[in-house]
Amino acid sequence: MDEGQIVEEARTWYRASWDPTLTVGEWFQRMYESGWGYPTWPERWGGKGLPTSMAKLVRAERRAVGALGPPSGIGPTLLAPMLFKHGTDEQCDRFLRGLAYRGDTTCQMLSEPDAGSDLAASRTAAVRDGEEWRITGTKVWTSNAAIVTYGMLLARTNWDVPKHRGLSFFLCPAQQPGVQPRPLKQMNGRAEFNLVHFDEAIVADADLLGGEGEGWPVTRTFLTYEKNSFNPAAHEGGPFGPVDLTMEAGELARRMADGTANPARGNRGVGRALTALVHDFDRADDPHVRQDMAVLHTRRAIMGYTNLRMRASSVPGLEGPISKLTVSDITRLQRDVGLGVQGAAGTLLGDDAPSAGFQEFALSSPATSIAGGTDQIQRNHLAEKVLGLPREPGSEQDRPFSQLPHGASTWG
Repeated sequence: MDEGQIVEEARTWYRASWDPTLTVGEWFQRMYESGWGYPTWPERWGGKGLPTSMAKLVRAERRAVGALGPPSGIGPTLLAPMLFKHGTDEQCDRFLRGLAYRGDTTCQMLSEPDAGSDLAASRTAAVRDGEEWRITGTKVWTSNAAIVTYGMLLARTNWDVPKHRGLSFFLCPAQQPGVQPRPLKQMNGRAEFNLVHFDEAIVADADLLGGEGEGWPVTRTFLTYEKNSFNPAAHEGGPFGPVDLTMEAGELARRMADGTANPARGNRGVGRALTALVHDFDRADDPHVRQDMAVLHTRRAIMGYTNLRMRASSVPGLEGPISKLTVSDITRLQRDVGLGVQGAAGTLLGDDAPSAGFQEFALSSPATSIAGGTDQIQRNHLAEKVLGLPREPGSEQDRPFSQLPHGASTWG
């Protein structure tokens, strides 16, 4: 099917099918069953099997009629491709329908306080108990843990093999007594992340993804698509997080359009705020500021071209880490230029600040270099895969995980 046919079919379907009086749940289900909600998903799982480059064309036709987009977030962008590759037919049918129109939401439960960026050093334990698993341990930097349906959980099921081979990946029901999220207050004043304690939380064996001991291959798939999730083309443009499935689809579409349903995400609007600050403080003719603004413009253009390459590929490649690093660089430079042109006023907050929104962005900026895989991890990945540099030496690949030192045992 060529581009013209895709556009014509999508246009015809959306014009005939969009009904703002349907409930949100009914509209989401109608899109899923038609294949036009997530057109890049396989046909047998509610999609059209289209390449990523065609998704933008379909979204344009949906937006042209004012139709509500399907649920977005890490469920459709990260969990879905993991299910396609590692899930059973039963898991794909159950979880994909849950993500697409039943209101299920997810969060990642990978990082741990003692493991840092070394996800394979996970010490959260999963112990089999008949047809269930009991989870005990701690995860950190978990967004929305208090409200989501499932956590994408990496846990250790075998301590007597090398660390990468003793892991399993679970889809853990997050709203149960054994899962206790604790919000972490950030320096920007918000609490967007959680420390999550597991005290014999229960996960059904049917919710083990990829099989026992296959947690690292599943995690690698997650990480591959997580890097790509910084590309706006990876998102379908619908609501993030839980929504009221019983409200009218047209009402939610109106709220999405005016920005009241989905608060601004990421760094949207920061460029405009920065330009306003440069002019308000009369620094537009400062050669140093002009040079920094030119660098920002250049990096945004490069990232745009990189994202085009990502859209042209059905499987994320090395463009993901490059784009992620570029986002971090842009974020840091925007912060530094914006605070620099303000001088002493850059220390002000709230109503006293020249730009309250920019100051909040500046305080939030370190998260960009951590979320979705740290900058250091991205550079290591590119060093090995692009430059062919050797991995860091170590014996961890061969020794049983139970024999590896950790935490206080490494101090001295």
